[in-house]
Amino acid sequence: MSIIRIVPLFAALLLVPAGAQPVRYQSSDTERAFAILARADQEGLDPSAYALPRNTAPDSPEARAVLDRYMRDVSAGRPGLKAIDLDVSLPAPRVDPSALDAAIARGNLSALLFGMAPPHPDYVRLKAALARYRAIAEQGGWPLLPDAAPAAFTGLHAPLLRRRLAVEDESVTAETNLADAVKRFQARSGLVEDGVVGARTRAALNITAAARVDTILANMERWRWLPRNLEPDRIWINVPDAQLQLLLGGRVVLASRVVVGRVRNPTPILRAQGAGVTINPPWNVPSSIAVKEILPKLRKNPNYLASQDMVLVNGPPGDPQGLRIDWHAVSASRFPYLIRQNPGPHNALGRIKIELPNRFDVYLHDTPVKSAFDQPARALSHGCIRVQEILPLATYVLGDAAASERIAEALDKGDTKYLAAAKTLPVYFLYWTAFGGDDGSLNFRPDIYGRDARLIAALKEKRMQVASAAGCKRG
Repeated sequence: MSIIRIVPLFAALLLVPAGAQPVRYQSSDTERAFAILARADQEGLDPSAYALPRNTAPDSPEARAVLDRYMRDVSAGRPGLKAIDLDVSLPAPRVDPSALDAAIARGNLSALLFGMAPPHPDYVRLKAALARYRAIAEQGGWPLLPDAAPAAFTGLHAPLLRRRLAVEDESVTAETNLADAVKRFQARSGLVEDGVVGARTRAALNITAAARVDTILANMERWRWLPRNLEPDRIWINVPDAQLQLLLGGRVVLASRVVVGRVRNPTPILRAQGAGVTINPPWNVPSSIAVKEILPKLRKNPNYLASQDMVLVNGPPGDPQGLRIDWHAVSASRFPYLIRQNPGPHNALGRIKIELPNRFDVYLHDTPVKSAFDQPARALSHGCIRVQEILPLATYVLGDAAASERIAEALDKGDTKYLAAAKTLPVYFLYWTAFGGDDGSLNFRPDIYGRDARLIAALKEKRMQVASAAGCKRG
């Protein structure tokens, strides 16, 4: 056995020409760290953005730049993506710039990188789903269903439907009742659970596996925009799902259907602090709604304000409801009046409003139109959130033992009254179109505002249209 084979590193150093620098061999920790960079696609990132030659020293300027970029991208999101939509207001996650120096010095760089991704269970579920749906797409995806009458999917096209459902639902077998399997798919897709393959269900079934991968990637990116340590007490609203959850101590204690902003009045993505509750609130109508919706009605019916118990805050003396105003002569571009709807049974805010100071002027409130909560698609408001379970939610928000009595007393009196909360409660308006279900399945919801489409286009470096600012939205 030769000396060279016994001590290969020593022999290699002997062969280095004079004046040349010997090759720097990486430690096992550095190799593990660089392997994490090479597997960045598992986090929904592009591995080519973090490629380093194998023998690069981790403390070299080249490596540090790449490592810094990866740490920022995987934990806080890639630069510019949050700004694609102008109505996003979330606290920026913080990346400790000294952590990299300490990890390199201590030889635990791989542990640092491994722990940089969002730790939230929903993100971890999306990461697992990403691998699964990528594998499905690489294997050719699933069969597409033809345009046919619903009855065809219980007869001629039943075998095709069964194969399609089985790709995502492992419980589907040759003996499975197809209607039950369709209902499970509809539940995961936010559709009416009738077990019938109608046009909407067929369209959802025909969304490709590759498109589902894109949706998962967009949602993983949005998870990076959130704080690493979410408050255990918080209100959590998923706008595409039109659902609200109140968590106390990290546990869901209240769930409620909500009505969210319609397509032309999207509910923003934000974090705000609930400050208190207003009982029997008046509604100060935003100028945009006054001009676009109320002025045309006044031109047709000068008694409209009186019929809705509305008044002109700055109207002509002695004419608070504008009965003597020639509304055809009032300029829409220079609308001069402030309109307020008095508290009462027909008030657009209902009888309870949760105050939520924020730059978009959106909040949580009651509504006199309770039938809206029975609709499967509930993107119907001007941007604010109407809450079905507003009374118990307001009681939790106030956070004291006498909250229910204070609310009941104020409701009975009928006067407008503000009740301060015992402590501020963080409220998150979020946009999840892919999220884990209670049974471990993956749920999808429609991209009602096109946020996914714009984000996916940016991720693919395609041309994208920047959304307009959210502005002031109410109702």
